[in-house]
Formats: sequence, C-alpha cells, structure tokens
Amino acid sequence: MPQQIFMMTDEAIDELVNRISEKLKKSFELHGDAKEDELLTIKEASKLINLAVPTIYGLVHKNEIPFSKGKKKLYFNRAELLEWVNSGRPTSKKDLDKKVDDYLFKSKFQK
Repeated sequence: MPQQIFMMTDEAIDELVNRISEKLKKSFELHGDAKEDELLTIKEASKLINLAVPTIYGLVHKNEIPFSKGKKKLYFNRAELLEWVNSGRPTSKKDLDKKVDDYLFKSKFQK
C-alpha cells in the first residue's frame, strides 16, 4: 500500500479535530453512560468480576460488596462493581510514580 501525504492548513486540522471530537463525544454518550449505569443480575455480575455465584452471595451476606435489593432479587451497578474490584488492587510502581509526579507538580505551582 503506497503512503499518501496530505497537506492541510492549521484551520483545516482544527476543523478535522473538532469533527472527530464531536463524533467521539456522541458515541460515548450513546454507549458509555448506558454501560456505567447498567444494573446487573447476580449471574451477570459473576461473569463480570469472575467470581462464583455462591461467593457473591457470601460477600452480599457480609455486606462487603456493593449491591441493591429489589423485591426478591439482587442487583449490582456495573460502575460500582468495577470500582469495588479496582479498589482491592495493589498499587503498582507506575501508579505510585504518577501520584508522586502529580503531587510534586501541584506543590510546585501552588506556592
């Protein structure tokens, strides 16, 4: 496949970036928010976080996992469940380095 080179003015590049950004925003609004607020059944939650259904029932009984209770069913908010899983994750060196950099950057410019 031959390479093609396009020449664009700064204004044309800005317009292209704006159009792409708008399309991404619309796509995220259509798909992203619906996924985040989605309520899952216990079987769906089990698949999402890769735990057995009886294990999830045990966590619910101990009140260790975020859940909602309908009339006779348990429901799990997808975003809360993923946040719960990630909160138990050990901090990696990369994450610590980023926190240190953020802290130093803030303290340097807040004086």
